[in-house]
Amino acid sequence: MKPNGLKLERVGIVAKVHAKEAASVVRTLVKWFGERGIETFVEGSIAKKARGSESFTLDELPRDLSLMLVLGGDGTLLSAARAIGSKQIPILGVNLGSLGFLTDVALKDVYETLESILRGEATIDSRMMLRVELLRKDETVASEIVLNDVVITKGAIARIIEVGVEIDQQFVALIRADGLIASTPTGSTAYSLAAGGPILHPNLDAIILTPICPHTLTYRPVVVAGGAKVELTLRGDSGEVYVTFDGQTSQRMQSGDLVRVRQSRHQVKLVSPPGKNYFQVLRHKLRWAERPRSRRTTTPPKP
Repeated sequence: MKPNGLKLERVGIVAKVHAKEAASVVRTLVKWFGERGIETFVEGSIAKKARGSESFTLDELPRDLSLMLVLGGDGTLLSAARAIGSKQIPILGVNLGSLGFLTDVALKDVYETLESILRGEATIDSRMMLRVELLRKDETVASEIVLNDVVITKGAIARIIEVGVEIDQQFVALIRADGLIASTPTGSTAYSLAAGGPILHPNLDAIILTPICPHTLTYRPVVVAGGAKVELTLRGDSGEVYVTFDGQTSQRMQSGDLVRVRQSRHQVKLVSPPGKNYFQVLRHKLRWAERPRSRRTTTPPKP
């Protein structure tokens, strides 16, 4: 992490439109920024409910934004990160949901955090991203950049799929499982963690390969260098199989399709309050070191 050095002049605001407090929070933020001479732009889905600001869409971002303020959960932030792409606009994630590793600023702390940005005290953390290509007979069907993960998984039919794994043109294994996750260190606390993958510090330069419910228990998650070229080939007739990018978009796969995963030259810049570190976030979100609540009852046990 490094001091932010941000000069807030033009701020974009993206909010989870279905969050009940989103509209009122956005209106208050627009007023707060305006009182400080900071121009604001509000994403279209919530802009109609926020007066005194210009609207924009994620497909066409305003020019020269100093900061993107995201109100919602990790899904909302992932959408904004995908839209930003190579523009390198710092993102401040404010949590309006129940669990968010990327939107780690509580709503009650948002103005204190913004003040710290104005004072130059907040920090910017650069996060690795992955470039993912879906190839079919040497033709590119889809090309995406992901911050968390790319997932190959079966559809509604309960059938094991087979994925051939190669790393730097070296055959690794033929994985038979419900699916396979290729994740960044940032995404290590998302789907990969639920599937039994390890937690990696987001500053590490690595890619995690995590099988989903493998047919053979000896298939375990593998961590490879961030610069490795990972190639995942769908084998056999596995019915409906999809590749999903950051949980946002997906493509149906055919037997023989190749998913190529490489480190992107672009990074996402996340703004954090001063003094906050990754392990604090883990302790809070995963409830580490908390004792389970004891169940008390006044009813005597039955004989």
